[in-house]
Amino acid sequence: MQTTTPGFAHRLDAEWARLRTSRRCVQRARAWRSGDPDDPLDAVLASIDDLDDLIRATQRGAGADGSDNAILLRLVELASADELAGRIVIQRILPGLISRAARYRDFRDHIDPVEIVVPAAWFAVRTHDTIGRRNHVAATLISDAVYDAFRRPLRRRASTEVVTSPHRLGLRVPETAVGTPLVELAEVIRDASAAGVARVDTDLLCHLARAESVGAVASERGVTDRTIRNHRRRAVANVRAAIAA
Repeated sequence: MQTTTPGFAHRLDAEWARLRTSRRCVQRARAWRSGDPDDPLDAVLASIDDLDDLIRATQRGAGADGSDNAILLRLVELASADELAGRIVIQRILPGLISRAARYRDFRDHIDPVEIVVPAAWFAVRTHDTIGRRNHVAATLISDAVYDAFRRPLRRRASTEVVTSPHRLGLRVPETAVGTPLVELAEVIRDASAAGVARVDTDLLCHLARAESVGAVASERGVTDRTIRNHRRRAVANVRAAIAA
């Protein structure tokens, strides 16, 4: 039986073939130059005439000094406000998404798993914590997308929770914890995520709930305690506003 994955993947590749050399898209990408001599993305954009140059520059090992990861991180930062940057990131991680999604194929329902994981990847790109999660960006995005698209719904089924959109955030709570404050926190975070609170905020609150202290979270994220407290204050305010609304 022929699978449906090539059809969807080919459509994405066909779209990319049109975008990569589009004069309008290339000019738009050139406008991303920051003017910072230390910005590795600027060096690529200086002479770009094909968006595939950005894909090659972000491939693992393309930059001996780690510029491949730094360039991808910059594109993720740009993706929060520019859809083209997000599309470039999706094209960069697409092979990994296809490979990881294939194991979740169910031939009984004929649903292409790539059609499920790519929207989840868009969400992962647009909400990635570019301050606290700066390393191994490609692998992190792929893992987040696969978890949101497939593993989280499976965990919810296993714990008899109502299956909802894979974009909604839930905590991995043991069944024996029903009625505990942690479960209540999970419900609040889930509802806040569904109401549109950014994942950077909900991820931080989940991290704080799992960690022993603010200092532990700061250490793991490579920032100061003060930074975490400031981000926590913002995250709590955003969750409160979303729940109140």
